[in-house]
Amino acid sequence: MSVEDILACFDRITDQFLPREELAAKLHTGHPLRVKYGLDIKTPALHIGHAVNLWLLRALQDAGHAAVIVFSDFTNRNGDMDGRLETIWNVSAAEADKSIAELTRQLKMVLRFDDPALLEIRRSSEWYDRMGVQDMLDIFSLVTHARLISRDAFQARIAEGSEIHVNEMIYPVLRGYDSCMVRADIALLGSNRLFSESLGRLLQEKHKQKPQALLTTVITPGIDGRKKQSPRRHNDISLVHSPRDKFGRVMRIPDALIGDYFRVYTDVPPDAIAASLAKSPRDAKADLASAIVARYHGAGTARTERDWFDNTVSKGYIPDDLPALVLNTGDMEALDLVVLARPKKSRGDSRRLILQGGVSLNGRKITRPDQELFLKDNDTLQAGRLKWLSLRVKEPPAFHTERLTIRPVHVRDIQSLSGSIPLEDITKHIVRFSNRKKKTETDVRDAFKKIILQTEPKHESLWVITTKDAPDKPVGLAYLRSDRWDKPQNIWISPEIPNPEAFANEAMLELSTQALYRLDPQSEAFKKAFAIVTAPRDYEALHDVYLTLTPELLDRQIVPEGLPGFTYEGWEKLQQWRRITTPWLFKEDPRATFNKKMGLDKPHEPTPDGDV
Repeated sequence: MSVEDILACFDRITDQFLPREELAAKLHTGHPLRVKYGLDIKTPALHIGHAVNLWLLRALQDAGHAAVIVFSDFTNRNGDMDGRLETIWNVSAAEADKSIAELTRQLKMVLRFDDPALLEIRRSSEWYDRMGVQDMLDIFSLVTHARLISRDAFQARIAEGSEIHVNEMIYPVLRGYDSCMVRADIALLGSNRLFSESLGRLLQEKHKQKPQALLTTVITPGIDGRKKQSPRRHNDISLVHSPRDKFGRVMRIPDALIGDYFRVYTDVPPDAIAASLAKSPRDAKADLASAIVARYHGAGTARTERDWFDNTVSKGYIPDDLPALVLNTGDMEALDLVVLARPKKSRGDSRRLILQGGVSLNGRKITRPDQELFLKDNDTLQAGRLKWLSLRVKEPPAFHTERLTIRPVHVRDIQSLSGSIPLEDITKHIVRFSNRKKKTETDVRDAFKKIILQTEPKHESLWVITTKDAPDKPVGLAYLRSDRWDKPQNIWISPEIPNPEAFANEAMLELSTQALYRLDPQSEAFKKAFAIVTAPRDYEALHDVYLTLTPELLDRQIVPEGLPGFTYEGWEKLQQWRRITTPWLFKEDPRATFNKKMGLDKPHEPTPDGDV
């Protein structure tokens, strides 16, 4: 690529050259240049706005110049202001490492990683973590207060009477000094970095280096047509978005942005852009979406996504390859279903989508957020123009004992349970709230719904207990956990029925038995769970359950999702008993222990009373 070709590429997407003649002179020397691009690590997601600079870097790499990526981990770890009027949250060292790894993976979608001479990845902490106070003061002494306070963001703070912290004032100096440390010849940047990189030119001159040429690229509004792209605003087209998501998001941009998006985010020639803009806005956007998808995923994928969009959105066909949404209950309100289908969106956003007619179940519009739904396997949900899901209802089965029926709680049960069980008993025995403020029926309803509507893997569950003589009248409720063996489980039985403790024990034993059937007996979870549920009065019964497990169950390595959990009473008593009688369950294969119990091995295990 010639210098003229590079400059023509720059002209297409550049906002400012500082200065242009200096940049052209650097390129005409024919020497390999070091081109710096600084990246924040606060949000580990690059969008096509960031990629404007990355594609320029790629063009320079292809011409033999080195791309120098500088991750601003030092300033991000300490609350960098980054051009906004508010100070951002600090980033921990662990979060920084994780973000840099993810951002590096995304950089590989554009930049060349095949030649070490063409790529250098640095962290600002490499030099700042090694500096002493005197080193820092030497750098700060090269910049005046008047120069720092002239920053637009600082002037805005002063105008509105807001405070400016000292650390915020020195961050532009540190960012600028990055250019000295990597000896940058050119810096590519967004407009929010212009002040810092201008200080970089000053500091390079002070350190007897040739000052870097600056190139700021065009920033366009996000797909909402308002503010610039940001993952926090959900108005971006991210590099990590699937080809289908990229295509769909481009189709949502305002018509007025089609030309700018073509020029800034694609390499489509000007005459081809003009031909697309002469079409209808819908067809022009489809051309634009195809060009963007092809740039990141290839022309074949772009054709596939355009055909998919034409068939599903334009012609109204339901796609064949629907992703599945697994539900733990088929009974819920419309708003709860849409929230589960769109986990990254707020409840308010999902409510608006329903009210605007953007949600359909099996082709029929849902217009009320509180509409009660009874969902079945293979129902089709459409939540928005481009999101279809096939529903999979995996509700745990009911259990039956000699006198009881135990089944999962449904959303429709909450009102009747609230009327049958005193509120103080629910908050005491079933739902453990994190604060002591008196809870209302609304609080309990919300807590119940949160448990019932969990997605897989499900760690909590609620089970309603009825008698076979009166199957419609709840006599008990069990709250179970399966994610933590050391967390209390709770069971409530109505004190109005005769001998409630016997009913509690019967329900406890059945639920624990079912849980044992669903665990992998070779896992550590099984050993811990067995130790929990085998209280003295139930040890023999649960041991017998274990002996009935088939070889297939004994050899199973995968724990199925939706494990009901374990119930027990007398946590303190059981813990004391367990410390005395079952320590070996944490050290040996459980089957060896059970062989001892059956007299097939010696020595004999301790009895529940602690004797051998």
